[in-house]
Amino acid sequence: MKSLEEMIEVEALRFIEPDYASLVNNGEPAVLICEAEPEAGGARILLDEEGNPLLFAVKNGDAWFATSWMFRDPTQAELELFEAADGDMYEEARGDIDAALRAYFSQIIIEEIRPTREDITEERIDKIRSLVREKFGESVSGICIDACCGSGIGSQVMREIGASPIAYDNDPELLSLGFSNGRLKPEETVCIDGRIASAYMPDAEFGLGIMFGQMYTYTKDIWQPIVEELAGVTEKTLITVATEEEAQWVKEWAAGVGRYLEISENDRDPIYDRWVIFG
Repeated sequence: MKSLEEMIEVEALRFIEPDYASLVNNGEPAVLICEAEPEAGGARILLDEEGNPLLFAVKNGDAWFATSWMFRDPTQAELELFEAADGDMYEEARGDIDAALRAYFSQIIIEEIRPTREDITEERIDKIRSLVREKFGESVSGICIDACCGSGIGSQVMREIGASPIAYDNDPELLSLGFSNGRLKPEETVCIDGRIASAYMPDAEFGLGIMFGQMYTYTKDIWQPIVEELAGVTEKTLITVATEEEAQWVKEWAAGVGRYLEISENDRDPIYDRWVIFG
């Protein structure tokens, strides 16, 4: 996979946005990057295969500064800056650009965040593997959204049966653990708030939420949008929880976005994944 630097032929990039979550923003990076005042030839735009501009980089001194247009439109000031600098355009597939963006910001987590202690056993992974294959099949293709992925059990088992995971969680220490043990891949993973996941995630064939919760009456306002976001962008969805009450909540929330899932009991794991909501 090409890096963003390779895509626009520069040695190194520094993004104005501090993290992937900030790519959905209020436009402040546009102001910051317009202060870079590039020299002639010191600006580059990266387009997707349909001609949509997704990344803007300017050279200031010896450094290249970048901002993403993946989730926002270019501002007029940015476009005028590019024209004034007599910049160059490059083109790559949109999916490749997004994967490279995920990898760029994942690398920051890898370098700066110490992994939390491993708390997943091979026995637990085997139980999830068995459950996933029962529900989704032995061989699949397409994107799988791995919501609240933790250290990446879901991504690992979906990758094994042929899916292309895109994973997210808001805990960088768990993501760092997933990167260190190989369950998560940088180009497939982002650190975002699952309550607004649809702002970042594509529609996908599969959705996975392994051990959502613990859910309590006083945390339902947090978990309801997480479930709604996952159910809303996926065609087939598998969520596990610890209690039947939680399962009923998940089923109700999914129904609120037009997804009608069924509840079943999972005898593989009487603690973490006892109740399954699937459809």
